[in-house]
Amino acid sequence: MDIAAKLSALPNVEPLSGVSDAWKWSPAPGFVLLAALSADRRHVFRLNAKDSYDAELCRAVLEFVREREDEAIGRPEPLIALPGFSWPGREFDVVGRIRPEAHRIFPGDPDLNRVVFGIFPGYSSEISGVESADQAAERFSRMLKTSDLNRKPSPYVLVRFDNPQTGAGTVGALPTFVSPDCLLHELRLLEGVGDAYLELWNHRNEKWMVRWDGRWCAFGNGRKLSMSADEVAVWATSVIQ
Repeated sequence: MDIAAKLSALPNVEPLSGVSDAWKWSPAPGFVLLAALSADRRHVFRLNAKDSYDAELCRAVLEFVREREDEAIGRPEPLIALPGFSWPGREFDVVGRIRPEAHRIFPGDPDLNRVVFGIFPGYSSEISGVESADQAAERFSRMLKTSDLNRKPSPYVLVRFDNPQTGAGTVGALPTFVSPDCLLHELRLLEGVGDAYLELWNHRNEKWMVRWDGRWCAFGNGRKLSMSADEVAVWATSVIQ
């Protein structure tokens, strides 16, 4: 497959100024899509922007990944964070990378999709590196909003919980991703419910169990914490950052 020929034949495509073997195109108003070949010309790095295109930032992301492409392509984890990225005026501290088996960036061209690695500027709090392919796909397609280059962090918050008083809880044995606001909401509802619980995993792959025992009690990493209502909210926010 001639990847360069495929990319250069896309509608409205043009070479990306300042980056070799790279292209830019806009399939709809507000959308800017970019793609760059790897050094061996066998893989593609793809970056998207929606209503937030910043040419200098995008070029910096592409160049950063090219400098780390052995790691970006070679590591088997579906979703990883490449640390050490920064850009003036932005708070991004990593570049995220998702493997072809966990995305549908080119859904109409399976051959091309199989060689494309999605990339995006991100935050270290968003990615654990142990996401399954399904979890990576969910994070990338639904939760991270990676095409919004002006976005704030969307921390990795994986929970399993049950609250018999409210009837709320996760279904089955598998945990689920929730927003920080949802986490804090469910923690508050534990108050006074002795047989309720919430298990929490963060991007550092720490696991915590939270229960109510007259106060909020959190167990994890060989520690036991006892907290008031105000303290548990501050604690939970710090755990996921």
